[in-house]
Amino acid sequence: MARVGAPVAAATLAPPTPRDRAAGPIEVAVCVVQDGAGRVLLAQRTARQISAGYWELPGGKIDAGETAAQAAARELHEEAGLEAEALAPWIVYEHAFPTRRVRLHFFRVARWRGQPHGREGQRLAWVDPGAPAVAPLLPSNARALALLALPPRLAVTRASDAGDVQRFLAHDLAALLADGVRLLQVREERLSGAQRAHFARQVVQRARAQGARVLVAGTAIEALRAGADGVHSAAQQLRALGQRPPLALWSASCRDLDDVRTAHRLGADFVVVGPVRATALHADAAPLGWEGLARIVAATPLPVYAQGGLTREDLAAARACGAVGIALNAAAWLRNGRR
Repeated sequence: MARVGAPVAAATLAPPTPRDRAAGPIEVAVCVVQDGAGRVLLAQRTARQISAGYWELPGGKIDAGETAAQAAARELHEEAGLEAEALAPWIVYEHAFPTRRVRLHFFRVARWRGQPHGREGQRLAWVDPGAPAVAPLLPSNARALALLALPPRLAVTRASDAGDVQRFLAHDLAALLADGVRLLQVREERLSGAQRAHFARQVVQRARAQGARVLVAGTAIEALRAGADGVHSAAQQLRALGQRPPLALWSASCRDLDDVRTAHRLGADFVVVGPVRATALHADAAPLGWEGLARIVAATPLPVYAQGGLTREDLAAARACGAVGIALNAAAWLRNGRR
């Protein structure tokens, strides 16, 4: 993205001028190319470019008369020598650099021809989006890489439902993390505000030590006080929101396509959709079934986790519908219930 402004980390930039502030965002197309292992192709900006040395997803400014998809395909060929055979629109968001805003249109490249090589003299690397082995990364790409690193298993804590809060902290949380769970949602409606805050802080501290991320189901203030990575909004909360909560990661529960569209409009990072099957926790909602889930997944660029009446054995079926994974109560992710 040779024509994008310098990153936030660059301290030598002059402050934005009134003209910069008044100008609209620069429209940029970006390609996400992943190999069979889930690694993402990054390119390093050359010495001739602004923000030289920073790593980014291939892409660049959308030229006059181009669609975003055309620009994405052109930039991928110009930068990495790949011919995009199938592009799928993914997410769109804005990022504010010190001198200008950019609006990034991301496309996932489902198929391509050729072998990647730096046609502009830049270095290329295949990296794990959750732990890139290159640095520094262009700040405008951070949100996209975080979403690409979303794991297939989302564990929802409901320890207070069973009256087992201490057991969860002393045993089950460690078992989940040892089993590879790397995304948790703290959902403890039965605890008082103070108890819930203490529980969430404990989960965050222990999960983060293992490289896992935690969202708190509730308000943005609760999530911020817990030091969580993000906040999760229930469907009723989502419908009452007028803007995105001010956290790095925001997810929302959605019952139907209208909810998903609302979440997308407000800038959600991912959604949890259900119920797929009938369940007592969602007794007031008609189950979607796998076909209903697939229709919702196909209609949104947001990453989707399936929930509702599922077991860990349903992960493959959910992914076959296009979902990134499934959300289950924490105990259900343990291999034999409780270890």
